[in-house]
Amino acid sequence: MSSNPTVRIATSEDVPIILAFMRATAVEQGVPEAVTATEADLLNTLDLSDKATDISAIHQNLSRNGKALVLAAPEGEIAGMAIYFVTYVAWSAKSGLCLEDLYVLPAYRCRGYARLLVEAIVKDARRLGCVRTEWLCYKENHQALRFYRNIGAKELDNLTLLRLDRDAMVELTDEDRVVK
Repeated sequence: MSSNPTVRIATSEDVPIILAFMRATAVEQGVPEAVTATEADLLNTLDLSDKATDISAIHQNLSRNGKALVLAAPEGEIAGMAIYFVTYVAWSAKSGLCLEDLYVLPAYRCRGYARLLVEAIVKDARRLGCVRTEWLCYKENHQALRFYRNIGAKELDNLTLLRLDRDAMVELTDEDRVVK
């Protein structure tokens, strides 16, 4: 056992705990039904260390467009995880990274573990020459927002998140629909 927490790239063996953490995040946010991913889905879409394709190759391999990190506590338990992916920043003509999911087990919170995970992602972003790292956070998640502000993140009030869900994408691209 290490006396310090360690952050590493997730492996296939970590997928069940990653999915459990994703479900726990959704429960905490009041949307437990939102997680539809399965272990098989994660195995097919995450660039895991034992299925490594180097994150820079994600641009060519869109089926593995997510990267996952896990944090092991000194006690040996996986205490947290983060999932992120490469984005494109058009106005800079450079890449960015987007933090998609961050979770630390409640028993391990307030130990700096979330910060270690974010720092690991930012180090990867810098290594890749990215010009920014960004993420979304529920406005009602006051604890997370406080943490993000404390590490220097800025809230963007001039942008609104817009989304087409799967049904809306089908409707938009359905060639049989009548143009309004």
